[in-house]
Amino acid sequence: MGSKKTSWTVLAGLICLLVVCLLMIARISFLSRVDNEIYDIFLRSMGGGEPSQVPALVDIDERSINDLGQWPWPRYRLAELLIALNNYGVASMGIDILMTEPDRTSPELWSRQLKDEFGVEPDIQGLPPELMNNDAYLASIMEQLPVVMSAQVLSAQEGARPPESPPKPLTINAHRAPGASRLADYLPRNDGILMPIPTLADAASAIALMNADGDDDGVFRRVPLFMAWKDVPITSLALAALALGAGEKSVSVYITEDGPVSVRVAGIDVPVSSGGTMPVAFRGVGGTYPVFSAVDVLRGDVSADALAGRVVFIGSTATGLKDLRPTPFDGTFPGLEMHAAVDDTILSERFIRTPFWSIGYIIISILAAGTASMMLFGIARPQISLPLGAAMSVCVWFGSRQLMISLGYFVTPLYSMMVIFLEAFVSFFLRFLFEEGEKKMLRRAFSNYVSPEIVGKIIETGGVSSLEGQQRNISVLFSDLRGFTSLTENMRPTQVVEMLGSYFTPMTSIVRSSMGTLDKFVGDSLMAFWNAPVDVPDHPYMAVRSLLDMHIALAELNSEIEVKFGFRLRMGGGIHTGTAHVGNMGTSELMDYTAVGDTVNTASRLEGMCPKYGVGIVISGTTADACTGKVAVKPLDIVRVKGRSEGIPIFTVYTQEEAERRSEEISLWERAFKLYIGGDFRSSGEICSSLAKACPDEMLYGIFMERINLLIGQAPEDWDGVYTYDIK
Repeated sequence: MGSKKTSWTVLAGLICLLVVCLLMIARISFLSRVDNEIYDIFLRSMGGGEPSQVPALVDIDERSINDLGQWPWPRYRLAELLIALNNYGVASMGIDILMTEPDRTSPELWSRQLKDEFGVEPDIQGLPPELMNNDAYLASIMEQLPVVMSAQVLSAQEGARPPESPPKPLTINAHRAPGASRLADYLPRNDGILMPIPTLADAASAIALMNADGDDDGVFRRVPLFMAWKDVPITSLALAALALGAGEKSVSVYITEDGPVSVRVAGIDVPVSSGGTMPVAFRGVGGTYPVFSAVDVLRGDVSADALAGRVVFIGSTATGLKDLRPTPFDGTFPGLEMHAAVDDTILSERFIRTPFWSIGYIIISILAAGTASMMLFGIARPQISLPLGAAMSVCVWFGSRQLMISLGYFVTPLYSMMVIFLEAFVSFFLRFLFEEGEKKMLRRAFSNYVSPEIVGKIIETGGVSSLEGQQRNISVLFSDLRGFTSLTENMRPTQVVEMLGSYFTPMTSIVRSSMGTLDKFVGDSLMAFWNAPVDVPDHPYMAVRSLLDMHIALAELNSEIEVKFGFRLRMGGGIHTGTAHVGNMGTSELMDYTAVGDTVNTASRLEGMCPKYGVGIVISGTTADACTGKVAVKPLDIVRVKGRSEGIPIFTVYTQEEAERRSEEISLWERAFKLYIGGDFRSSGEICSSLAKACPDEMLYGIFMERINLLIGQAPEDWDGVYTYDIK
């Protein structure tokens, strides 16, 4: 069973390893979501820390709209906002607002509209020519400032259409390794793009993308630093604004055969994935970065140095306008603040990478964790394996967590922990199956020998995990019916079977109820032992008590047998306590749980002594000593039985009631027996003579009278009181 269990455990463990490796390769959506949750937990564990002092937000908020008028504002006001920011000394400005149509509030546009629709030509006097067209005015301002305008790429399904003018992205210097393709070939490609009107697009320092997509669960964890419109790679708004803020007109991209690996901007090498995305190391919920109300900037209510040298992103969080996106920290993170978080990640160099060696690392971790847990859960007890398995999982978890916190490497612990849990589940499931099988085997093996309570105890405590055998100190009982063959020689076989069934039923019940193990029946003989397969406290007394109860039960049974069969049964029993080999013995086809050894043979010899002394019970001195004070014993002899060289003190046993009734007789006999052992045969004989006359039914006294008569005058010099029996 042990080797079979080990083989199944190893096989199941290897299957678990294979399954987890396949799940890692398959990247099923559920596990990807779990992986993302782990990433979020690790990211939150990194702590907020102090953000970079470069990114800032200018918010066209509720107060700005209430004070300066409803949205959309005339674009001359946006121009004034850009002028005010430039006066504050900002490094660059990124406008997170799509301007795909002309400003309808431009005097030039609405005066033409009035003339076309109503035939009315407004008389506009005193208005400078540059303010006749708000878009032209905004464009004239942007031409002088480091301003990035937003565009948005679209797929064909989203209504893609060609732009009125080609985009003007920030210059991208591609450094390609041998075998690498163009940057656009590695990027998400889109057919359409929403562009600012040509007047504004031509005036901006660069056109950049405001696109950002969440993961499968809708949470924004990473942003594309590049996307492609057809074959044109375009930077993100955050990347372009940061480059302009650093005084750079371009960014450098390093490309290998697998795609872009890093971007250099503001003197910093930024690691990116093969698709051009970068994980954002968010520091917390919305409001992490300084926010300035647009109305305060326009009115000059911001302190003189508050915006100096900053990269500013202009957008709106007003009701109905704000763009909210779920992040690992915040379910309603402002989209405007996303650009600041991207630049903060770059400037603080809080990069989170999934290294190229992560797959190999994860596979090695799976194999190591799987092998260790397979051995742990397959060998150790649950009290040991469960805490150690939990500790192993904790180590894997915190090891991966620390790797991300300290070095910025995200290597998921999911699959290593999964293999530990899977190995634990499978191992305990197999353990359950094998233990259930062992329990059934134990029930089959012991239900015929011991009581259901002992079977339950064996199974519950696991006290017998193997039946191969062990040395145990046991008390062995043999019983036999006297003259059974002559009594039944004229009976039909069916009658013999019926009578034996009537006899053995109460005897078996007594053995089992006293926690004894029934070994076998041989004809009219019965063998039982105590203290195996489970420990039985005070087992010598339990054996003696059982033999006394068997005699009491036989006395009650004899009244029925005498009526039915015309005779009474007499029983003799012997008990010896000592060491024996106990276990399953036999052949592969026929096994029996039994005990063998000198202790068993001695108990059998003692049972054979009963008729020689005319008693129903003979126990050894070893058993009698263990029962001192618990049963009434009477010495019978010191004998040397066949097969043993040493003498064995033997005793018979009385119930307490009978011992009290015969106390004077027993006391005299003990004195006579002591004199006999000491070699004072005359004195011993005198007492035996008086006892024989007083108790004519007791064979014992007559036996010793005969011995003493032979010993008087011719006792051996080496007398030790031991009587030798040459037959069994």
